[in-house]
Amino acid sequence: METKINGLSVENKYEKLLHHTKSISNILKTQNGKCDVNHSSPENSPTHSSSLESSIYSDSNEEKRIHRVVFTGGPCAGKTTSINRIRNFFENIGWKVLCVPETATTLLSSGIFFTDLDEEGKIKFQENLLKTLLQIEDTINETARCYANEKNVMVIYDRGAMDPVSYVASHEWEILKMRNPNWNEVDLRDNRYDQIIHLVTAANGAEQYYTLENNIARTESIELARELDERCAKAWVGHPCMDVIGNSTVFDTKVTKALQSVCERVGLNLKGFEFGNKKKKYLVKVLPDDSVFTNYQELTVVHNYLVSSSDSVQVRIRKSGQGGNWSYSYAIRTYEDGQPNETRTQIDRREYAILSKTIDPNHYTIYQRRRCFIWQHRYYRLDIYEEPCNPSCRGLVILSARTNEDDLLLPNFIQVEQEITDDSLYSMFNLSAK
Repeated sequence: METKINGLSVENKYEKLLHHTKSISNILKTQNGKCDVNHSSPENSPTHSSSLESSIYSDSNEEKRIHRVVFTGGPCAGKTTSINRIRNFFENIGWKVLCVPETATTLLSSGIFFTDLDEEGKIKFQENLLKTLLQIEDTINETARCYANEKNVMVIYDRGAMDPVSYVASHEWEILKMRNPNWNEVDLRDNRYDQIIHLVTAANGAEQYYTLENNIARTESIELARELDERCAKAWVGHPCMDVIGNSTVFDTKVTKALQSVCERVGLNLKGFEFGNKKKKYLVKVLPDDSVFTNYQELTVVHNYLVSSSDSVQVRIRKSGQGGNWSYSYAIRTYEDGQPNETRTQIDRREYAILSKTIDPNHYTIYQRRRCFIWQHRYYRLDIYEEPCNPSCRGLVILSARTNEDDLLLPNFIQVEQEITDDSLYSMFNLSAK
């Protein structure tokens, strides 16, 4: 299905994928809640596996979804303009759009000056800010589920749960986590949101446009704005779907890049715009020493492919985590004219266990250490394959990034052997094949 808006053609790739899978909720209804998470395993239920597969791959025309995207970045980055444009765009194609305002601006507008507070006062303020933010988000998220009975829902957050973390020192964040045992990076960063878009402040690359006139609660100098921008970006590193959009183009193109990034994540192809993102992959010669990475997050990632009813459809489940905390998702990929179409959906631990019953015995489980980092305003992932694995994966290290540049500038501390973006031998599907 295609829709034309402001001269742009929008193709709904997500709808084309729907006939390959039912929603997780329908799968759970099929199973009638009989899965025991603590005792289930992919190997011990062949009959259960085949019946579940038939329920996963049957047609569904009732699928609705909720996509949760955070806009973050330093002061004067273009968040408000981007949010408004994306809101208008998705409302015009029939989505319900909910926008969550920036909690910090609301609190600071009361007359609080953060610089007036002593160290304990700052810590307590950020703690209460995060508690308030989580409550506001939970209220809107619950309402979003009501709307999702009738239509697709986009929830846009003006900053998210990790932004207050960027305003406290590392040891202060550890204090806050001890005070609030349920707080951890995986839940606050990865499980609450489907996508993070970091818009780089105008103070870094577009200094002539830096202004605070559009936000009376902000007073940052250019130097402080750059520092806060870097700290905000660092706080979100590790999220599986993060995009960093800098100031290498004119402002309107920057905003359109943000729109295109959201469209791609929800399976919409925004035609008529030449800055399409593409995931590029590179084979790394030698894993660099940890010391060359200034800031990074390392996660344990486990991938499994599921039994598919069609050779043209790839379905996989994934869990990733740190410190014993995990996030779970499943992805569906098809190919059209040689180009991959993929959507990713977050699920919970119980749903992950149910889907695990259809793991394809013809594929190895893939274990990775995933190192996420930002370099030159670009978000990179370094996937380090670990055993047990397919013998062809031993020692394999792959660098990847999403970009619209034909000649991507790669980190100068990583030795790249060759680009493997279009080399099917290095697709994870083929690397996992037995």
